[in-house]
Amino acid sequence: MKEKIFGRTGLKIKTLGFGGIPIQRISEEESIQVVRRCYELGMNYFDTARAYSVSEERIGKALEDVRDEVILATKSGKRTAEEVEKELETSLKNLRTDYIDVYQLHNVTYQEQWDQVRGPGGAMEAMNKAKEEGKIRHISVTSHNPDLALDLVRSGLFETLMIPYNYLTPKPAEKLLPLCQELNVGTIIMKPFGGGAFSNANTALKYVFNNPDTDLVIPGVLSIDEVEENFDVWNGDLSLTSEELELIEYDKKELGSQFCRGCNYCQPCPQDIPISYILRAEKQMLRRMGWSDSRVEGLKKAFEKAETCIECGSCESRCPYELPVIKLLPEAMASLKVHMENRTIP
Repeated sequence: MKEKIFGRTGLKIKTLGFGGIPIQRISEEESIQVVRRCYELGMNYFDTARAYSVSEERIGKALEDVRDEVILATKSGKRTAEEVEKELETSLKNLRTDYIDVYQLHNVTYQEQWDQVRGPGGAMEAMNKAKEEGKIRHISVTSHNPDLALDLVRSGLFETLMIPYNYLTPKPAEKLLPLCQELNVGTIIMKPFGGGAFSNANTALKYVFNNPDTDLVIPGVLSIDEVEENFDVWNGDLSLTSEELELIEYDKKELGSQFCRGCNYCQPCPQDIPISYILRAEKQMLRRMGWSDSRVEGLKKAFEKAETCIECGSCESRCPYELPVIKLLPEAMASLKVHMENRTIP
């Protein structure tokens, strides 16, 4: 398998890893088999987060007996030192280990979050303390904002960065990924399949691997078949055929004017409408994570907010992709309500 030294962590990683979001949607027995199959194929990087409900526990059960042979990464979305300390202890217990290889501040996407985590009593205090105590080995961060991520990387605080990157979210390739290589910060690519919105996962995976500035790609998988398909793609010829290039152009045409990338530049909304949450729920969240009672309640609350829209156009003026948000919101809600009533996956 292809290997790299992972930035300045010094870890030797296989460049195809495991993303731990989708295994929430299948049974524990199935999820353990999926994780184990990744290990059997030689993958050694397994990513999860406290926010992924049962994902940590299942990965812990699957890999407990081979702990020293794998790299475990998890995340905390908390912003204060006290909260991160509590979440870290839970993660250690769930993963059945006494240390986390790569511990990440989750989704530092807005300037105010960045200010908070590095301020007095912020999450970085707990991260540094945990590293001194040996509970974590490498301090890292994830973000959905490639502009802010430039500052995260330049700060020198983080050994790796996780960022969305795919052929409809190409901006990280312009400045961010090259900067990471320059500063020896390991790059972790999430959402290579656009959250499930793309026509062909194999083409999407090859596209991401074609960028030499990517160190590690962690597609989420639901089944052993998906694991083996991704492995075969990655282990084969990664060059893009003319047909695949045409497919990419097709997706750009079909999704380009309607595809929410989740950058959240549309916020803040004067009516507190969670715009990207609604626009991404069908093709991203539900395809990856499925239905749950909490997601139903979350969408109902989001719908209530969206019904207060005053069509001021503020969101559209700030959207870097010029999405017709006012038109897309009611369309997305109408489709989601049908799926929610029947608990179907789009």
